[in-house]
Amino acid sequence: MPSSPLFPLPMYFTVAICTYNGEHRIPQVLEALARQQGTELITWEVLVVDNNSRDRTAEVVKTYHWDDYAPANSRLRWVFEPRQGTTHARRRAIEDAASEEWVGFLDDDNLPAETWVREAFQFGCDRPEIGAYGGIIHPKLDAPPPDYFDAVKRRLAVYDRGDRPFCYARTATPRIVPAAPGSVVRKRAWRESVPQTLRLQGRDEAGKTYVGACEDLEALFYMQNSDWQIWHNPKMEVWHHLPESRFQRDYLLKISRTAGLSNHALRIARLGAKVRWLMPLYFLSDGLKLAQCYLTHRGDFDDDIVKACDLQEKMGRFLSPFYV
Repeated sequence: MPSSPLFPLPMYFTVAICTYNGEHRIPQVLEALARQQGTELITWEVLVVDNNSRDRTAEVVKTYHWDDYAPANSRLRWVFEPRQGTTHARRRAIEDAASEEWVGFLDDDNLPAETWVREAFQFGCDRPEIGAYGGIIHPKLDAPPPDYFDAVKRRLAVYDRGDRPFCYARTATPRIVPAAPGSVVRKRAWRESVPQTLRLQGRDEAGKTYVGACEDLEALFYMQNSDWQIWHNPKMEVWHHLPESRFQRDYLLKISRTAGLSNHALRIARLGAKVRWLMPLYFLSDGLKLAQCYLTHRGDFDDDIVKACDLQEKMGRFLSPFYV
């Protein structure tokens, strides 16, 4: 494993934080990582990937007093990725991570549990067949949640898939994989199975473009189609900070539509060339589901935000082949 004169020990684990304009969010994540417990036998680093930020993100990271608070066998680094979009930021993390084996991904609004690094590293070491794995994502709320929270939490990257580890089955219907926040990938598995260019490029927050969302799922579906396994590790827990603005109607409708618009690319990642032959059936099925949703609930969309989100997602699914 590589080392450097500034950090002579081999690096076993990299925590990558991809951020855009995260000057006010990054410090909380760094504080949570500096408090990590049980990492005495692990040399690890935090790699902040600055995705072309326009604020003081670089200054905040470069002046953060990591060595004053964090374990001595860890370090903090900053790199700049000028291409806007989370796909570019994650790929930069894979390329620049000092660890040759494991890269764990956190968003700049994810607060990991105090044992997250230890549990993330150990889980992969115990299972050589694993290519990637994710954990439990709890909500961290600034106020009591709205009464429709349970119905929309999946769209807000809040997942709890149980307290027992399991392998995500390739034959499950529907096929699922972990969400990006708090997930870990094996660099070799990524390089062997994920295409150099994904169809979904990720959110371009500077350009206000969200069509490419769900790029994390696209990469993991390609990995799941290979010989590598994808797992759930319940001992890896993160808290996803959700300010009240995330529950505003416009925001929820936007992310519902963009999730739908990503659907065709995810089908290609799951099914490959078979999508070409199944496309007419998918197009007909998506159209019928969209029409049924509209005709059944057309009087409810103004007052029922959950049904309005369902309509937007189905509309996005129907239109998704034209956006890829």
